[in-house]
Amino acid sequence: MTAGPDPASTDSERWARAQERIEDLLLRGPRTMTRGEVQQRTGFTPEHTARLWSALGFPATADDVRGFAEADVDALELSGRLLEEDTFDEAEELAVARALGQGLGRLAEWQATLVRRTIAAAGKADDPDAIVEAVEALVPTLEELQSYVWRRHLAVTAGRMLATLAHPPEDGSSENRVVVGFADIVGFTSLSRKIDEVELRALLERFETVCTEVVARRHGRIVKTLGDEILFVAERVEDAVDIAFRLHDEVPDEEGRPTLRVGLALGEVLPRYGDVYGPVVNIASRLTSEARPGTVLVDEDLTEALRATDLDLDIRAVPQLSVRGYRHLRPHVIRERRG
Repeated sequence: MTAGPDPASTDSERWARAQERIEDLLLRGPRTMTRGEVQQRTGFTPEHTARLWSALGFPATADDVRGFAEADVDALELSGRLLEEDTFDEAEELAVARALGQGLGRLAEWQATLVRRTIAAAGKADDPDAIVEAVEALVPTLEELQSYVWRRHLAVTAGRMLATLAHPPEDGSSENRVVVGFADIVGFTSLSRKIDEVELRALLERFETVCTEVVARRHGRIVKTLGDEILFVAERVEDAVDIAFRLHDEVPDEEGRPTLRVGLALGEVLPRYGDVYGPVVNIASRLTSEARPGTVLVDEDLTEALRATDLDLDIRAVPQLSVRGYRHLRPHVIRERRG
């Protein structure tokens, strides 16, 4: 009597086929090449391809593993074309790869989680074919949307750059002189222990959604989100303080959760691959950690700039802060005068 197929083996084969189908879809073909064959096709040295692959955030692949598809070769050749056209050197190439890898890697993690939650909600988490179908349906739309959002952001950024070049600041200030702001959720660790996962997800979703809307509405830019904290920049001091006040007004829900604290500092930053660096960033971060719940704490340079505006603010000095590297940090609390 002939034995039937092993159910466990059959199930494993279904999941393996599902993985292959998804990889073929995303990589536009099967993985048929070893690392050495990719290097032969592109002409890159083994050291160069290894550094670039690592900078993109991908795990190392053994020499004898056929882990590369035609899409990988195309990507490396595109990178090589930028080097040939002197768009940037190898160090810049690796830095761009890191920025892309980190940003898009995080996006991919979120999108995979979204697919998993969608499948689970439909009661099909144990069906590999359903997962493949979900990916096949989502990927073209997500890819097109991502391309549009990137181009739209690039258009806004290019427009801002051209405007600055056409009309340089009359006071001779640098285009990199901005207001840096942090906003974080007060008592987040304690709060996260008191609510369940669903409530926590909703709270963070509200925080990020409202912050994104408020910052964009006042012509600022969110540099990054750090869990329970955002880092943003604004070119105009008026926009920066309005962002701070509106975050306090709009982020809390009907129960007053979450409460925020905000720190702002004015100064020169070093822009690098979408992030910002420099002492002013450190000052804004420290001011945020020292601010009381529901308040906005600003540094002395921003205080002076605000006093030169027409904003109706209550500006009050608070005791000096002892901050390593800044012996005389004199912060001020600012509040709106309403009514």
